[in-house]
Amino acid sequence: MCIAGGRVEDLTATKAPHITSQSSDRTMVRRVMTHDHLFYQGDERDFIYVVQSGWVKLYRTLIDGQRQVVGFANPGSILGLESDGEHTSGCEAITAATVRAIPVSRLAEVCRQDAAFAEHILRQIGRQLGAAQAQLATVGAQSADQKLATFLLSIADLCNVSPAGDFDLPMRRGDMAEFLGLRLETISRKMSDFQRRGWITMTSLYHCRLVRREVLEDLAAGGDLEDATMLRVS
Repeated sequence: MCIAGGRVEDLTATKAPHITSQSSDRTMVRRVMTHDHLFYQGDERDFIYVVQSGWVKLYRTLIDGQRQVVGFANPGSILGLESDGEHTSGCEAITAATVRAIPVSRLAEVCRQDAAFAEHILRQIGRQLGAAQAQLATVGAQSADQKLATFLLSIADLCNVSPAGDFDLPMRRGDMAEFLGLRLETISRKMSDFQRRGWITMTSLYHCRLVRREVLEDLAAGGDLEDATMLRVS
């Protein structure tokens, strides 16, 4: 899955004060409201951004005007590493988010001064490359059920799923459909089917519980839907 993540507490101003020293307001913390944009496709890449709280989605506008979601980013993610002169994707907040902006012109300096930050960037690049490769395999080879199972497991792990299996789905069904290459109707139908089979429970529109994680793991690994064990819900 092309979903990024990390440990943003390692990049706080307390542990890396030079990131914010001698900076203007434009290089400090920025707050982005739900559905607002951090940057648009084609904007000059003047900053990279460290997500400190909330979730954002990355998307591309196709030649016919349609949007294709290419990834989601959670706290700890670094945005703006995928391009050079211009942003190749737009970035929209799907929840209220807080990010720290670092000027691209200062990136080399920051990396020289903070080996831990440089190491985090390298890990992030590797993580995003691996996620992109996994996404190619998911879109090209998996069934709709397998795609959804893989997606739910990925988001649950990034959300630090509780011992009871509870986590929040920050994105809308339409975003999930665009990311997985499925129709909105398919996502809605498959979510309902997973609930009917007792594998997940949606306690609200955005709150999910993994009731049978092992079944979803079997599906994500290439298992067949009809071979999965049915769990009847009383």
